[in-house]
Amino acid sequence: MNDTRKRIAAMIAIGLVVGSTATATTFRTAAGPEAGFKLLERLVVLVVGAAAPGGGGGDFGQGVILLAKDLESAKDAKTIDEVFAVRFSRLLSAVRQAATMDPACLYWPLYRYALAEFIEVRTGRAPDWKDLEFMVNDHGGAGVGLGAVADAVLSEVVALHLHLENLSRLDDIRQSYLDKGLKAAGAVKQGEQKVDRGGFER
Repeated sequence: MNDTRKRIAAMIAIGLVVGSTATATTFRTAAGPEAGFKLLERLVVLVVGAAAPGGGGGDFGQGVILLAKDLESAKDAKTIDEVFAVRFSRLLSAVRQAATMDPACLYWPLYRYALAEFIEVRTGRAPDWKDLEFMVNDHGGAGVGLGAVADAVLSEVVALHLHLENLSRLDDIRQSYLDKGLKAAGAVKQGEQKVDRGGFER
């Protein structure tokens, strides 16, 4: 390695170690997964109830707002970790936008790409634009409907559930990958040294 590459490698290694330590501290201050599990359960009950025939309406919007407030309180009390807080907040945003009343479709041009990306990232399939447009127009500007994001929402709920289940192991998992990365970087360095002299090993 030349001096520049050595400095870059050192900076990356230091950044990984510092980042890993900071994250570990964050997780250690969290009280545990219970608060997160309760938030997930409440969200699923709310979404299923709203999607059922005759359900939802204004109560759904208020339910999402209440969840958002309780999420903020849990975050301030450090009963949930920051990763869960950010992802659950985005989950609330997705379901809120999916059901937002917007008769003139003024919100749709701004949030449609974010909603489509959310669906694709969580399901592995890009939604059909024509289907989304039809749903918005068919609902009179009431969003794409909760049915359109149901699979994506449940996928994220499951992912967050697994995240909470493994909170106590996250530091160890992170460290194991960091160790493998640093070990691999050392192996690459040795390999480069072996071919420094015209391909002959030192």
